[in-house]
Amino acid sequence: MSKKSFILIGLIFIATLSQAQIKPRFFEFGPKAGINVTGLATLDTISFDKKIAFNYQAGVFTRFNMGKFSLQPEFIFQTKGGATTADNISSKYAYKYLSTPVLLGFTPLKGIYLESGMEYSWSLNTKSQKGTANIYGPDVKNDKSWVAGARINMLDAFSLFSLNLRYTHGLKNQMPDSKNKVTPLDFRNRAVQVSITYTFSEYWKWKRKYGVKKK
Repeated sequence: MSKKSFILIGLIFIATLSQAQIKPRFFEFGPKAGINVTGLATLDTISFDKKIAFNYQAGVFTRFNMGKFSLQPEFIFQTKGGATTADNISSKYAYKYLSTPVLLGFTPLKGIYLESGMEYSWSLNTKSQKGTANIYGPDVKNDKSWVAGARINMLDAFSLFSLNLRYTHGLKNQMPDSKNKVTPLDFRNRAVQVSITYTFSEYWKWKRKYGVKKK
């Protein structure tokens, strides 16, 4: 199948989702879960062989809808990090966080939102090391990331779900304790996030409109 065919199918899919959306309430809430494809950006002089990691996230979201705009605060548990190899020494970095992303969204097309904002995270395993396995937590107690992405509401086509695609760009060095070493390290989180939210607050509204009717 040609590239043009894929683009055409994608446009038809988006248009179909946009045809018959439930009008969102002012306030919505529900659970969310997904995966993080994570890695570490290194700003040091060491030549690392870096590998990405597949991690997870789960939590709850709230959403305030105001015309074409939305404000979405969340509270999630997630893992970031990655793996490195230098001088034949392999290390894994598993950073566990409680995070509160706060995103502002704008809808250029019904059911499609472009989102951007900040994500504030608090570490649950600061300065931890798992046995002798070279698995490390972050040196610091918190992180801050810039977030950008898109949300596709599928309230009619697929029940009450929304698909969230995001990129998070860590702004804080997670290894500052190495500054006194011969070669200080500077590791910053990078992640591509794919998650699903379920708009629990809209269930009864959806059921009245699309549920099985009694004869």
